[in-house]
Formats: sequence, structure tokens, C-alpha cells
Amino acid sequence: MLWVGTASAQDQQEISGTVTDASNGEPLPGANVTVVDEPIGTSTNADGEYSLEVSAETEMLRVSFIGYETQEVEIDGRTTIDIALAPSEAQLDEVVVIGYGTQEERDVTGAVESVRTEDFSQTPTVSPENLISGKVAGVQISAGDGSPGGGNLVRIRGENSFSAGNDPLYVVDGVPIDNGGNRAQRNPLNFLNPSDIESMTVLKDASATAIYGSRGGNGVILIETKQASEDEGRITYDGSVSTSVINDRVSMMGAEEYRNVVRNDGPSQAIDQLGRTNTDWQDLVERQSFSQEHSLSFARGYEDSDFRLSLGYLDQEGTLQGSSTERISLSFNYNQQFLDDALSITANLRGSQTQDDFEPGGMVGNAASFNPTVPVRDVDSPFGGFFEWDDQPLAEGNPLAQLVLSQNEGQARRSLGNVEAEYRFPFVEGLSARLNVGYDVQEGEQVFFAPTNLKEEADQGEDAGTVERANFTRTNSLLDAYLTYDNEFDEIDSRFDITAGYSYQDFISKFPEFTAFALDNNIFGGSSTGPASESETFVDVVPNRLISGFGRINYTYADRYLATFTVRRDGSSRFGPAEQWGTFPSAALGWRVDEESFMDDVDFLSSLRLRLSWGITGNQEIGNFGFEPLYTPGDAQSQVQFGNRFVTTLRPSAADEGLKWEEKTTYNAGINFGLFDERFSGSVEVYREDTDDLLRVIPVAAGANLSNQLLTNIGEVRNQGVETSLDLSIFREGDFTWDAQFNAAYNENEILKISDDEDFEGIETGGISGGTGNNVQILREGESLGTFFLYEQEYDENGDPIFFEPGSEDFQDKLDSRRPVGNTSPDWVLGHTSQFAYQNFDASISLRAHIGNDVYNNNASNFGHLQRLTDVVASNLHTSYNETGFTRPQYFSDLYLEDASFLRLDNVSVGYTVRQIPGVNQLRVYGTASNLLTITGYDGPDPEVNGGIDNNLYPRSRSFTAGVNLQF
Repeated sequence: MLWVGTASAQDQQEISGTVTDASNGEPLPGANVTVVDEPIGTSTNADGEYSLEVSAETEMLRVSFIGYETQEVEIDGRTTIDIALAPSEAQLDEVVVIGYGTQEERDVTGAVESVRTEDFSQTPTVSPENLISGKVAGVQISAGDGSPGGGNLVRIRGENSFSAGNDPLYVVDGVPIDNGGNRAQRNPLNFLNPSDIESMTVLKDASATAIYGSRGGNGVILIETKQASEDEGRITYDGSVSTSVINDRVSMMGAEEYRNVVRNDGPSQAIDQLGRTNTDWQDLVERQSFSQEHSLSFARGYEDSDFRLSLGYLDQEGTLQGSSTERISLSFNYNQQFLDDALSITANLRGSQTQDDFEPGGMVGNAASFNPTVPVRDVDSPFGGFFEWDDQPLAEGNPLAQLVLSQNEGQARRSLGNVEAEYRFPFVEGLSARLNVGYDVQEGEQVFFAPTNLKEEADQGEDAGTVERANFTRTNSLLDAYLTYDNEFDEIDSRFDITAGYSYQDFISKFPEFTAFALDNNIFGGSSTGPASESETFVDVVPNRLISGFGRINYTYADRYLATFTVRRDGSSRFGPAEQWGTFPSAALGWRVDEESFMDDVDFLSSLRLRLSWGITGNQEIGNFGFEPLYTPGDAQSQVQFGNRFVTTLRPSAADEGLKWEEKTTYNAGINFGLFDERFSGSVEVYREDTDDLLRVIPVAAGANLSNQLLTNIGEVRNQGVETSLDLSIFREGDFTWDAQFNAAYNENEILKISDDEDFEGIETGGISGGTGNNVQILREGESLGTFFLYEQEYDENGDPIFFEPGSEDFQDKLDSRRPVGNTSPDWVLGHTSQFAYQNFDASISLRAHIGNDVYNNNASNFGHLQRLTDVVASNLHTSYNETGFTRPQYFSDLYLEDASFLRLDNVSVGYTVRQIPGVNQLRVYGTASNLLTITGYDGPDPEVNGGIDNNLYPRSRSFTAGVNLQF
């Protein structure tokens, strides 16, 4: 901790000076200047200047700054002391985290990109993956919706699989984590406080990911948390408050517009159901939300040890009533050196508890479609005093009744930790052994309560009223043991970095659940099942084990020719004995061209590295035991009579004994360059990825395998594209600096094979709301994953869409003319960040763009036709009816497929830092505005729709944040 001490005037002397960068003479603002072994200190101002009153007996000053070597300076009677700090070795040769080790950035042969704390997105976030949104070329991060703490779609170089999962593997402080979802929280990654993260490294090609074998097929994200440095104790506090408002909503008719349409175009039933009030249901379930977040940490470094302890609290309201998330987190990092630094022990422990309140299911859709002319309340209503269509059992429910009467909440606890020991053998230079023991434990419970007077429950008659409790426990235990040999051989001008090891990871998940219904009363809510007369209980126990051996050789010759060879052999319990083991190799070559003698006269080029790689990775993210039948007991209606006894049947599930890994073969060529002493730097990647033996549930002949569906290996998919990243120091003059980062990625996706049957037309996917079993997407050879399957809309001479009556011959002809069109995934993903600094002011701006993606507007296709007035009850209409005049749905028309390309202003942040406050090392106040502007041609609420089908999603919001950062 730094503060200004006091002493008697006669004992005081003033020491002043300037702290600069030894490599270029630039001043270092915010450097710490302290008295050795005394609680006295200050920090430098914007010009690197400091002034400090110390005792006349003071002998030594310590000067430190992040990224530079700490220096101790003797006073020796001087009153003016200028100090030049040398950049640390890690700063000179930037070290990046790779699987099971680290490597100097200049030696990396794979497609690896690291983002550090100072470059993270400034948008306040609950989940850590948002920190790198728009920061890494080829990485698409899109929020699933606008819910508080909601999950994200994360894709590295596009979609690779039909159904085995496309999410990357996350590794936190060396522990690969189980990121499976559960009913108690929106996003399992929310357990990790973003304020605790030091860096996130993305491994993209097979050379980088093959060390993770069967789990590296979708890329890997390595998350390293903050550690303490060798420094005096430091306390850091981050606090912020935010408010959010909804950007846009589904475009439904207002009450007066709806009345006019019903009276002019509607049937008598709809006219009879018109009310006298004007109710904006969407407005009633929305709110301006408020959030707060606080993080407090203490870090202290010693000569042979250091530790960091942090505590975090987050409370975020959703912009829909009834939704929120709350998190309490605690983390502890400790490092200790023993035996003259031959043995090092590192411990990382963290835990959190999250509380999620969920908006009622169906509330968003009902708020859009419920009749806008009826009141919220009805004093004579038996449904809790809320207006409902009491004579229509299948009618949609009052969204306010759902909000007020029902309960849906979840609580989850998660603890993740590991202890890693590294011993450097004194008798063999460069040889070390590592043992990493880790765990990841999750548990929680979701509680759902629907009272007997909620209309959809009351419609169940004697079974009205439901209480559900869904518990879960996930345990992940890890053992890694490996040897590393890293040494240089001057006689052959070579360096070898060799790693070989063994990994054992065991998973077990338990899901005990029960449902109680037919409640006698609602007094206890979701707290008790005592009032229930009927109940059902389910218990699922799912084990999973992965055993592996792995090895890697990094070879450098003449400090400019690089080679990397990696192999991993995995055995997984998810596959049968014949296919249980898989081998995943990779190879890569690199050439540091700038180290060649013929480049000596090329002054403007500060670095140039060429790379080539090839490798095979896998994907095993499917359910367990798909290779053998699982037996499920039948219900009371499927019992078999033997004499006077009725016996419950057991039904085996479909199984494929030959089920095996998905395998992805990747080819990658890359170039890294730096110009004008790295003032301009960047990279370009060109890749092709072929994934075969894709896992998917497909239709099979009825009765075969006792099922008409089967999980099996079918088909091949190809992704190929180009990525580029640029880091620019655009302006550095006087007190003003401007740094910018640009990235762009282009990706093509194609299904190469989906069946051995040449006449196979494909598999329809992409279910929508409206009708029964309707799909608007298709998996077909020659098309991309996420391709839509729609007919071309026809228009009359006035440009109005032509309506085709469902059931007619013309309509059937249109259905038969459906063809592949559009795509859910963008062709281009672009990102840009600019950072500005002037004296003590700083500012940043981030932009993100998707180009070439399409969205099917299911809200318009489902709500934008007059049949909505003749369904069970008359409901509201989408304003698209005013343009189409459709009397019945036209779900399969490409009229509803829209170009959803967009440019989004993700965030703007402005801050001011004060460093000359007694007792305070640094004070920064800041303001951030997030999701300020979106430019798009899409007519729906928001163009960023995961899966490409816009259907009653939780609306996104615009947020404004004010915060403070204090360092003591």
C-alpha cells in the first residue's frame, strides 16, 4: 500500500525527478516511487515527474511500473534523481500462453491471438467471453438475447458440426472446464468475474489446438487470471452503476390501429372481442433497469512468493420485469518458490454463487400478441384478478398474470481450483516436471411455481398447480503430469522445447428432478410440495471420462527457422470399444525472415514471420452412451399383463455401435509483420478446415433400432477463409496518443456430404413458431450450415406481394418450388477499437460489423396475417400486415427473409485519471455508453439473432455506466 508518511520538519528532505522508459526516453506516468521498507510513496504524473518528502535518514528508493523491471536506487545525498526503467524480458519478448506451457510470441508457429486486460472491451459484462468481442479476427461473439447474464454464441472460424456442439473449449488457469448448461442459470461461464481476468488467448488452427486433441476441433480459449507482482501491497477497488433501456421491440399494432383493422377486415368474432381500453402490453412488462458491480482486491509480492485475493459483487436487473442476475465471487491466487527457486507451487482457487430470476416463459410472445384493447385487470376474474379469456382453454395468457403469479428462479454455486507444482531439476539444465491437480464443482437448484389460479394451470382441471424443483451437481476432476525440456545447444545453433505428459479427467453429472402438481392451495408457493396430490421424480446420473497422452516439440534453428510437432492420443468413454481411442497430430513450420542478413538494410520492417501448419483435431461434444442402448421404463399405459400382474416395460433407445469422433483437418498459412519499430503491426491468416464423420441425429426407417431417429456419423463440412489483424500507433505527439486496432475475417462454409444416397434431398431444420412442425432451413450438399429453405415471393404490378391460399394447387406449387437461399452466418465479421489519451484523459470507441448474414422474421410471419383474428381468440397483429394484407400465414415465403448485415457502435468510454492524491496511488473516474447505435436494413428489433430465426427474443438494451477505479 502506498501513502505519504509524515516526519518532523527538521528530518525531512524532498526528492524529485523523472521516471522514463530506458528504451526510448518516453516518460512513464503512474510509475510507483516508494521508500524501501517504509510505507511512504507516491506515483509519477502525466509527464513522468514525481516529488516525495522522505526522512533525512532514508537511503533507498524503489521504482516500479507494470511491464518494466523494478529498480532500487540509492539516494546518496541527492535531491534530484532521474530513473530510467528497462522493459521487462516478458515485455521485450512477449510471452503468450499455449496449451501446457508458454512461448515467446516471436516463436509461435500456430494461429494464436492473445488479448490482455488493457485491450479488453470496455462494455460492462457479466460473462468473460464478452471481453474479447470484436477483438480477435475470426472469432464471432454474439449475445443470444438481451437477458441479464444471458449466454453467448461463440464461434471460431465458423460452424463445424451439425449437432455435436460448435462452442470452443475453455481452459481456466490450466483446467479445461465443463461448460454444459443447466436450468438454474443462464450462462455457466458467469461464475468467473471478468475483473479477475488477466488475459484471454485464442487458439485457432490445429497446430495450436491439437495439444487438446478431441476437444480442440472448435478452437480453444485459454483464460489466465490475475496474479500479484513483486511489489508493495496494493489494494484495488472497481465500482460502477449502470442503467439500461430497451432499444426496440416487436412492431405490433397499437390499440387504435388494431381496432380499425378488426372493424374493417376482421370477422365478427374478433369485433365482438374488442375491448374499450388501450393497453401496451410490451410496455407493461418492460422497465428501465439498474445495476451495480463492485470488485475489491489486495495483491502483495515478496521476493519468493506473492498472492492476490479478490471479492466481487454484481447485481444486474433485466429490462424485462421479473428478470435479474446476482453474483458473489471470491478468488485467491498464490505463488511460492522453494529450494532456491527450483520448486514453485501455484494455487488458484475461486468460487461464486449466482442467483437468477427468470422472466416467465411465453411472456415476451404474449406481450407482443395479446389483444391491446382489453384491460390488465378484471375484478370478477378467478385468475388472480387478471383479465383472461376464461371460456377458451387454448387462448394465450395475460402476460402480467404470468409475471405476477408465477415464480421461476435458480441458484448455482461453482468452485474451480488447481494446484500446480513445477520442479526444475538441478542436474539436467532445462528439464522440469509439472504436476497439475484441479477440480471444477458445480451445484444448484431451479424452482418453478405456477399457482392454480394461473389460467394455463386452471385449464388443467384437477391437475392445476405445479411445483418443479430441478437440482444438479457436476464434478470435474483433473490430473495432468508432464515433463518439459527447454535448452539451447550453441554448437548446433539450435533450441529444443519438448513437452510430454499424461492427462486424466473425470466428469460426473447428477440431475435429480421432481414435478408436483394438482395442488390443493397456493400458500407455500414453490417452497413446499405438501399441497400436491400427484408427483413425478426423475434422476439422471451421467459419467464421462477422458484419458490422454500428449507430446510437443518446438524446435528453433539459427534463431529464425521454427518447427512444431504435436500429437495427442485420447480415450473417451463417450464412444464404444472399437472407436474409443483417437490420435490427433499436427505439424507447423515458421521462418523469421527479419533475422536474415539480406533484411539488414530494410529499415522500415521491424519483424516478419511466415508460418505454415497442418493438423487433425476432434469433437466429442455429444451425449454419453450413444453407442449402446439405454433403457427407459414405460408409463402406466404401456404396462404388460402377466396373469394377474401388470409389469412395467423397459424400452431401449436407438444406438450406433460404430459411433466415433468427428475429425477436423486444418491447413493454415500465416504471416506476422511489424513496421517502423512495431508502430504498425499485424497478421494475415489463410485457412481451410475439413470436418468429416459429422455427428447428427438423422431419420431412419421406422422400427429400425426401435426408433425412427438415430445419432450417427454422417457427412462432411468445409470452412475456408481469410483473417487479418492490424495494430496501429497512429499518433504519438506530446500529450496526445491515438492507438487503433482493426480485424476482419471472411469465412465460407459448405456441406460437402450429408448422405451416401445420391437422391437425398437434405434434412429440414430450423423450427419456427406457427403451425406444427414447420421448418425454414435445410442441410443439403453444396449449401452452408444455416441455409434457409423458402420459396420466392411473387409480386403484382404494383409491387404488392401475391397471396397464395394454403391448401390450393398454386400454394402447393409454391411449396414444391422452395429452394436454398440466404444464410444465418455472416460472410464477414469486422471489429475496430480506437484508444485515445490526452494528459490525464482517456477515451475509447469500439465498432463491430457483420456482413452477409440473413434473418428470418418469424414475428412478422407468425403475427402478420388475419388468421390471428380467427384463432382461438383474436390476438394482436404485426404491422407487416399493413404491407402484405395476408389473410392466412405464408410461412415459407422469402418475404420474411431479410438481410441482417449491421454496423454496431458497441461502446464509447471516457475517463479521467488523477495520480497526485495523498494516500491514493491512482483514481480514475469513467463513463461508458454501450450499444449506442446500430445501422442495419433489418426491420426486426435487432439484427443479431443467433440461429437466424427471430422469434420473441428477450430484447436488447442500451446501457449507460458510471464508474470509479481506485488503487492504494
